[in-house]
Amino acid sequence: MKKALALILGCVLLLGCLSGCGSVEGSAMVENVGMICGIGSVGLVNRFSGVVTAGEETKISKDENFVLDEMLVSVGDEVKIGDVLFTYDTEAGRLQLEKAELELEQMQANLKALQDQKADLEKQKSKASGSLELSLSLEIRDLETQITEGEYNLKAKENEIAKLETSLQTAEVKSPIDGRIQSINENGGYDNYGNPLPFMSVVATQGYMVKGYVNETNINSLMEGTPMLLRARVGADTWTGTVLKIDYDNPAQNSNNYYSDDTGSSSKYPFYVQLDSEENLMLGQHVYIEPANGSAEEPAAGLNLPDYYIVDAESNPFVWAQGSNGKLEKRSLQLGSYDEDMGTYEVLSGLTAQDYIAWPEDTLAAGMACTTYSDEGFVEEGPAYEEAGAVAYAG
Repeated sequence: MKKALALILGCVLLLGCLSGCGSVEGSAMVENVGMICGIGSVGLVNRFSGVVTAGEETKISKDENFVLDEMLVSVGDEVKIGDVLFTYDTEAGRLQLEKAELELEQMQANLKALQDQKADLEKQKSKASGSLELSLSLEIRDLETQITEGEYNLKAKENEIAKLETSLQTAEVKSPIDGRIQSINENGGYDNYGNPLPFMSVVATQGYMVKGYVNETNINSLMEGTPMLLRARVGADTWTGTVLKIDYDNPAQNSNNYYSDDTGSSSKYPFYVQLDSEENLMLGQHVYIEPANGSAEEPAAGLNLPDYYIVDAESNPFVWAQGSNGKLEKRSLQLGSYDEDMGTYEVLSGLTAQDYIAWPEDTLAAGMACTTYSDEGFVEEGPAYEEAGAVAYAG
């Protein structure tokens, strides 16, 4: 009996040792392949929340040489081309013009005196000799410098007067477009990026665009020129368009626009879709946006994985993937064509949209525990993800 117990205990200790020897320290952060490739985790397309915005914003400046007389519009007002937005105080402008004209007369008189003085010195120099001739030459050279400066200042003052005269003829500032008053900044100021605010801005009421947000985890699914499909939140209306711009320079600033994980924050960037048609769309309407993939009904099949996730792509391609046991493993791939513009390989076998893979680093090793982004705060489906900028959509 004792021998049997000793044998069992020995086996338990041996298994424990073997288990300990097989463990690997550290963990690997893995991302969903579907999200990386711009499709959902079960072969679905990324869908972004969007809002219909005005397509053109015209900035109206104020002539700083004049005092504002009357503001004739308010923020939110609809205006037509030629509608008067504000007027200048013409009395103050006339006083400025009279002052500038008096200054011009004085500058002309001063310049004439310098020219006469130079002419007189040149006459004296023609009769002088020796040290007196040298002294007169130096005086003439100094006068020539003053005359050149005086001529430049005279020309600048003439331009100022011409501008004042033109402004007096256009004391009314009119709207150049049909639109809506977006902002009025009578006291100046700066935007969040340090740029001076325009005195007034007017957004066009014709020529809509749709604005959405894309985050770092699915930004590979979009690029400028990507065809997009837009769907109404209520009803079956659809529209088409293309990505006009992804604004990498102006990430969203408020705290709701970031995903948090152990490695830092994932920013959201605004992008804009130029519409092919605006029929039945309203300014401010909320819509869903998704890559068109050549069809309004079904997303494109297949995986197109960014090349920076693939190790040894030319000869023995593999990725670091989460295995069925939750541990990191090397996963061999069969690759198809390479898209140089997008920097992606077509994956023929070895991965599915449901798999999770890690960014290839020298510290990775087979057997590491895997931590997925969804475990660290990313939400891949549902209302929370929609508010963050994208939700999975089943078509």
